[in-house]
Amino acid sequence: MHETSIEQQKRILRRRRKLMENLTGYLFVMPNLLGFIVFTVFSIIFSFYMSFTDWSLIKLFQNIKFVGIENYLEMFTDKWFQASVMNNLWFLLTVPVTIFFAMVIAFILNDKVFGKNVFRTIMYLPNVTSVVAISVIWFTLFNPRSGPINQMLRSLGIANPPQWLSSTLWAKPTIGLLMIWKTVGYYTILYLAALQAIPRQLYEAATVDGASLVQQFTKITIPLLSPTTFMLTILSVMNVFKDWSLIQILTEGGPGTSTYTLGYYIYYAAFRINRMGYASAMSWALLIIIMVFTLIRFRVEKKRDF
Repeated sequence: MHETSIEQQKRILRRRRKLMENLTGYLFVMPNLLGFIVFTVFSIIFSFYMSFTDWSLIKLFQNIKFVGIENYLEMFTDKWFQASVMNNLWFLLTVPVTIFFAMVIAFILNDKVFGKNVFRTIMYLPNVTSVVAISVIWFTLFNPRSGPINQMLRSLGIANPPQWLSSTLWAKPTIGLLMIWKTVGYYTILYLAALQAIPRQLYEAATVDGASLVQQFTKITIPLLSPTTFMLTILSVMNVFKDWSLIQILTEGGPGTSTYTLGYYIYYAAFRINRMGYASAMSWALLIIIMVFTLIRFRVEKKRDF
């Protein structure tokens, strides 16, 4: 009987000790957990509810009008929304270009290149530089009147150089070029990390068999970098659809609707014309579009077997 009592006390002590350990762990994660619940979970739920309302941020929480699915139906007739989607699809062309250049540069820098550490640092600088600073410099470079790009073109004999960001024809390619330049360095670093995991013996064996650098790149590097390429493709698509800061600083969606994107139009609807409900609906539409692209990419990757 006495031994049974001792065993019960030991079990009680173990439960108390385990309870204290769990409580300590919960206390440690509580600040981050509360932040996640308030700023992420609650925000998602609140955004979904507001997508069915007509609400202006200026009115705070007064006069919230429930409109059902009107905000979602409006997107099918909204020419600004449709133009934003089409522009985003155009900007998706920058994704394969960025990934290809990043992979090639990483393949070159991974070899014994003089000063490759300096090149790595230079390539990564655009990713850590302020978006505002990059946009201002880019705007100055492509200024149609006094920018150094057009001055150089005039010195080469081109009397009427492109208007770049002021032109409906050239605005998208200019911003697309900036997207590629800003991102390619970051992707290069990720590819360099992935290349370290590829055994050197594969390249040595390929060299012995007489494979050229191009053949090594296409037959060894590209297939074995497939998981990294898959991840970067998903990240690139997400960044293209949700990015708005470059558009806001450089063109504000102009000229006309030529550079409107979904990210910028959501910002414009929410904070410029105070249609928070419609902006929330477009945010959920953006989520659906990104999910569709992600699922398609998953299916394509699943069918490939290297």
